[in-house]
Amino acid sequence: MAERKEYYIKIQGQLVPVTEEIYLTYYRMKRRELHLEEKDSAHGVFYYSALDTEETTGEDAIPDLTSPRVEEVAVDKLLAEKLHQCLKQLTKEEQELIFMLFFQNKSEHEVSKKTGIAQKTIHNRKARILTRLKKLMEK
Repeated sequence: MAERKEYYIKIQGQLVPVTEEIYLTYYRMKRRELHLEEKDSAHGVFYYSALDTEETTGEDAIPDLTSPRVEEVAVDKLLAEKLHQCLKQLTKEEQELIFMLFFQNKSEHEVSKKTGIAQKTIHNRKARILTRLKKLMEK
């Protein structure tokens, strides 16, 4: 009788007995993986995992293009602070009008109904206040 050949694959540093079918499939897969790595190397493909260290992974080096940049957040914060300072320089009535129009998202028509002031007057006041705010912001 012919002796049965034994097949082993190395898993986590230990040889594990397997069937011939598993052995062949495993090494085909390994050869395919090596072939693809050689192909990638020949075409200059770079993997971020090559940058892995004990402290971080290479994927951590990938920039997050969806979140705002730190500089933009800082500029937005400074502009918001400046705007609040400029809003404090307006009269109480002007502040209330801006609050209703921009912070409560009310239309000029809704503000007109609530205050009893003509919509055209509300529009003109808003334009005048915005022009004044623009000049204050530019200082």
